[in-house]
Amino acid sequence: MEKKIKRFQRLATLQKRDISKNVANSNLLETEIVKNKKLISQIDDIMDNSKIDGSQNIINSGFFKNNAQLLSTLQSQKNIASNRNNYLLNEQKIVKKKIIVNRLKKIKAEEKTNEYKLIYSNELEKKSYN
Repeated sequence: MEKKIKRFQRLATLQKRDISKNVANSNLLETEIVKNKKLISQIDDIMDNSKIDGSQNIINSGFFKNNAQLLSTLQSQKNIASNRNNYLLNEQKIVKKKIIVNRLKKIKAEEKTNEYKLIYSNELEKKSYN
């Protein structure tokens, strides 16, 4: 009986450790998501500022080419950042699900530990009365 109690106590401890790791991973993902959102907004700002004014009648061809190339590069960087952001959001959902599952497992292990402790203490009382 003592072995079962210890086993479930160790199981609860392992689940607790897994929860801590997943919470740390979730926090890291959250900071990366915030950084990514800032990057996307900065790229949007740069793209908005580098658009050609319609008020100019004559546009230098070199300026137009460089500007078009800049906008193309920025758009591809924005696409990459958006894809990364979607990936990070999906990973964060997965980590949060793992946290919930591990918490449930930890609670079950603690309940089993308490159940076996109660049974063990009842057995000890019965032995002491006999």
